[in-house]
Amino acid sequence: MNIEKNTVIEVRNIRKEYVVKKHFLTGKVREKVVAVKNASFEVKEGKTLGIVGESGSGKSTTGEIAGGLQKPTFGCVFYYGKNTAEMSEEEYKEYRRNIQFIFQDPKGSMDPNYTVRDNISFPLISMNIVKNKDEAQRYAEDILTRVGLDKGIGSKYPSEISGGQCQRAAIARALVVNPKVVICDEPVSALDVSIQAQILNLLRELQRELKVSYIFISHDIGVVNYMSDTILVMNKGRVVEAGEAKEVLLHPKKEYTKKLIESAFV
Repeated sequence: MNIEKNTVIEVRNIRKEYVVKKHFLTGKVREKVVAVKNASFEVKEGKTLGIVGESGSGKSTTGEIAGGLQKPTFGCVFYYGKNTAEMSEEEYKEYRRNIQFIFQDPKGSMDPNYTVRDNISFPLISMNIVKNKDEAQRYAEDILTRVGLDKGIGSKYPSEISGGQCQRAAIARALVVNPKVVICDEPVSALDVSIQAQILNLLRELQRELKVSYIFISHDIGVVNYMSDTILVMNKGRVVEAGEAKEVLLHPKKEYTKKLIESAFV
């Protein structure tokens, strides 16, 4: 096995099956749904891999497997050349710390019972990155400023700020632990169009500054093209097309990819 040194994550031939029906007496599996079918890809340091497809294409499940939120039924995920299934407990914790997520619903991903500052501080404390709560709060305020939010936002609760502000706070929470990869799962689809561009530009600016890698997941191939260096097109759990972003957009090989492009730019 030969994995390049600048490859942060390699996903190799992953398959994800869910049991949807068992025999009520024997427990024998009678029906399975296959969400991801033999997907493979790499994420390079400081680069963005875009995953695009319609709802139900398997793109979010693929991202969750790459980030350790789900385990594949078959196949492997490698982090800097190490199979995550063979890692020690400490190695696995380090891998999970270095892969953070930003989700579609920023308010839903925040604990409504705590302030924005506390929500951002929690990962620092739970992962033992800081010595105490005061230090965590200082880190939180610094990262809030970095994502373009006033420090006063930190004392508010998620319900008291706008969707755009909350998504900026979610970005701050993902980046506060200085991860290697951030998996962005439909991060702008719930936001107003005017706010979407601001968040996308912020993500690009932070990537240039911090050299972080992204897996950027969306149903919108136009948005994915804007954000990505390389693109995977998924349909019904399979990768149907892959390549450099410009090449996929300008010279699509598959009819499904052409339909996604037409729907995005019509």
